Amino acid sequence: MVAKRPARFRALDQVRGLAIFCMILAHFGPGVYERLGIGGTPRAMLDLIGRLATPAFVLIFGITLAIIYVPKARKAPDATMRGLINRSGLVLLCSLIVSLHGTVNVLMTSDEPAFWFRLLLAQYSVLTFYTVAIFLTALAVRFIAQDPVRIGFLGGALLIFIGSVLGYEAFPFQGEKAIELVRLLFVSGKYGVFVMMGCAWLMIGVGVLIRNHLANGTSFHRDVMTIALGMALLGLSDGRVVGWRTLGDLASGYAAPPQFWYLAMVGGAMLSALVALDRYTVPVVGFVLERIGRYPLSIYVAHSLVLPGVALLRWAAPTLPEAIGTVGCLLLFIGFCVYKVWSSTAPDRARRTLAVQG
Repeated sequence: MVAKRPARFRALDQVRGLAIFCMILAHFGPGVYERLGIGGTPRAMLDLIGRLATPAFVLIFGITLAIIYVPKARKAPDATMRGLINRSGLVLLCSLIVSLHGTVNVLMTSDEPAFWFRLLLAQYSVLTFYTVAIFLTALAVRFIAQDPVRIGFLGGALLIFIGSVLGYEAFPFQGEKAIELVRLLFVSGKYGVFVMMGCAWLMIGVGVLIRNHLANGTSFHRDVMTIALGMALLGLSDGRVVGWRTLGDLASGYAAPPQFWYLAMVGGAMLSALVALDRYTVPVVGFVLERIGRYPLSIYVAHSLVLPGVALLRWAAPTLPEAIGTVGCLLLFIGFCVYKVWSSTAPDRARRTLAVQG
């Protein structure tokens, strides 16, 4: 008899799906806002919602480590390490696909100075962070699994400290050479590995708390909501000292290197959403968020190809109205998302068919 797979934590899929919608809002929304003349506080609020996406994904990564990979690492550390390394390779491949448009643009100007620097710089994206973070976590996962709460907390805090000190003081701009790419990747870039991976590791303890509650059949809502409110308030307090004064500052003031206060604030919002989605069921919305949230990598890659697709159409068919090309590319992306949602229901449909036949 084949053992059943453990039930998915639907609320985590749903909050991941919510982060995907925030990501789409961040990348496609500004052009719509300008055409509709949306500005002021409404625009700042929409921009802030969009900016929640990347930090939310990073923090969800930490919770996922605790719920899925830490238990696996306790039973089969070598297999878990290999699985994470393979995952990092897949993310690297997707990163190269996402960066293809920028790579082509650099290759078309190969006679300009610092060509190799610009070519490597064109590969930099949030997927570059995930490639490195997943690989490094794979190397450490057997040690994290021994005491995930303490090691995750202390290791995450140490990474945040190193990244913050180097990012602001000890590691200045190095010029257009290889060491600058290292600085960008680990310390000073928009997706600096040290601070962002440190924040993800801090969330391992929260993931362990949730996993224990789920295993015992008890509610995690009160404990996680307490952590969520604490994180949000501490993050906003620290950010106030750093300099945000308006909603617009929160929406646009978060820049490289990654800032811990901002990630803490987003972590509070993300955990609050996790509790709300687990506690309250909205049938259609919850279903769509859950199914979309199962495919973050493929949907990220697909959405990143929309704007290059519009540019390609503009070059290949200059007489085609731009609105038609833009809408066409967006519809292809939406169609892909619908297909992913539909295909994810195949096992459920198969089970219903077997039940009827039985």
